[in-house]
Amino acid sequence: MLRRPRTSSTPAPRLAYSASPYPMIDVSEYVGLPFQPGGRGPRYDCYGLLRLVYADRLGIPLPEHTGYTATLTPTTTAMIQAGLVDWTPVPDPDPWDVVLILVDGEPNHIGLVIGGGHMLHTTRRTDACIESYQRPRWRTRVEGFYRWSS
Repeated sequence: MLRRPRTSSTPAPRLAYSASPYPMIDVSEYVGLPFQPGGRGPRYDCYGLLRLVYADRLGIPLPEHTGYTATLTPTTTAMIQAGLVDWTPVPDPDPWDVVLILVDGEPNHIGLVIGGGHMLHTTRRTDACIESYQRPRWRTRVEGFYRWSS
């Protein structure tokens, strides 16, 4: 799947139609991007995908974190938690916020909130996709929601 780079003539982020009464941002051009552990392009992990969308659509260059490992470790968890200094917890997420998800009891996965209870994310099991974080698979594992504050 080819991605159209954002230029000054690229329109501002759009809202997509949804059956939900809440507006959703249109991130369809990112759906299907392939997963790769530690990927920062052209294949992406969950944080790489978030960095890509924030840079493309919001013009925000999120900081890189290093030390990604192929397995979940206390070091990976510590890096994610240390990175939260630039994020403010929010009780009710808006589009462009981030949902932090527990994996094996640790906050080791993120998704981009797009609205209506949905997120854009990627995992080892699936390329970039849109899924509800309110589905049984995710809702009991949501650690919290965060908004970029830097």
